[in-house]
Amino acid sequence: MPNFVDFLVQNTHPGAIALDGDTASGRAYMSELGRTRDGRQGLNYAIYHDRYQRTGDGWKFTERVYEVRYEDSTPLAGSPPR
Repeated sequence: MPNFVDFLVQNTHPGAIALDGDTASGRAYMSELGRTRDGRQGLNYAIYHDRYQRTGDGWKFTERVYEVRYEDSTPLAGSPPR
């Protein structure tokens, strides 16, 4: 990742988890802000749609779908601290 990304800030916001015995489904809300080394940059808001399975080692992901709901590729006004 460091060879590809100049900087990336990723924030996860609480979602919901629905339990159904040894399976569950959930979602998590994301906001991401970043710039790649080739100059692409932007902001997006997305949702992870997840499915989980209880195992002997604890809960494990069985599926994760990333759905971008908003994307802004306008050049960012700020920069990371130097």
